[in-house]
This record gives sequence, C-alpha cells and structure tokens, in this order.
Amino acid sequence: NDTPPDLKGEWKQVNSNSEDSYQSATISDGMIEVYWVTEDEKALYWAGTYEAPTSASEPYSWTSQNNHEKTDMALLASGDDQKTFTYEDGQISYEVSLMGTTSTIKLEKE
Repeated sequence: NDTPPDLKGEWKQVNSNSEDSYQSATISDGMIEVYWVTEDEKALYWAGTYEAPTSASEPYSWTSQNNHEKTDMALLASGDDQKTFTYEDGQISYEVSLMGTTSTIKLEKE
C-alpha cells in the first residue's frame, strides 16, 4: 500500500499517567495544534506547521515550526522554535519537557 496516511483530524494521548490530564492534538491543512487537557480546561501547548507525508513509508517525521503569534500568549505553551513529530504504527510521538523532566507523548487518532 503506497497511499500516504491521512493524519488530519483529532488525536488524543494514550500514555498519560492520569485520566484527567493528557494532551490532545488537532491536525489540519499545514498546521498542528497540541493542547494540555484537564478536567476543566484546554490550554495550548504547541501551534506550528504540519507537513503531510508523501509516501506510506514509516516512521515518518516532520519538523514543526512554532507559530509564536499563537504560543507566545499561551502560559503553558512551548517556547521552542521547532519540534519534531514522528508518526509510526498509528501513533504520533514527540517529546515534552516540563519542570526539568522530558517525556515522550504518544497520540492516537480519535
């Protein structure tokens, strides 16, 4: 199957330590937005570029360029200029650093 995967849509973290706190992502044309989700709020973590895969080969990675116009005003957003996202086996993974600890977030399409 040479059809590139369609990653557009809604994604949700599958490896969170808490049912009430996790990350979610929305991928649309040319853009990915990642949010921290808790029981009562949804806070922007990342807004940046999305490059769709052009082949079916995995793993597929792209480097997302931070849209600082959106993230600079968000308290919980990453200040990094770019972030690498990797798609493999139906999951998107990326690293998040929080209070000195770096962990890998894994998302699956909802």
